[in-house]
Amino acid sequence: MDLDNATANQVFDKALKATFRKTNLGMTAEVDVAGYSYRVIVTKAYRAHTDVREGYGGTERTHANATPEQDRALRAAIAAK
Repeated sequence: MDLDNATANQVFDKALKATFRKTNLGMTAEVDVAGYSYRVIVTKAYRAHTDVREGYGGTERTHANATPEQDRALRAAIAAK
């Protein structure tokens, strides 16, 4: 399921303050928005994106790419920590 722009913007905005950890997928963080927990992934080769969310109904596949500006901001935030 593709995320709408408003939700994707909330996810990537909250990710700026999230704690990222290194995994086999890349740098990942969990971000809570509107009752769901979204996984945000940042890799060297691609823009930041979401792939799943968890909530009351279980786990769902989701997809949203960060804008180039959001991607740059996330990378800067990760590097600053």
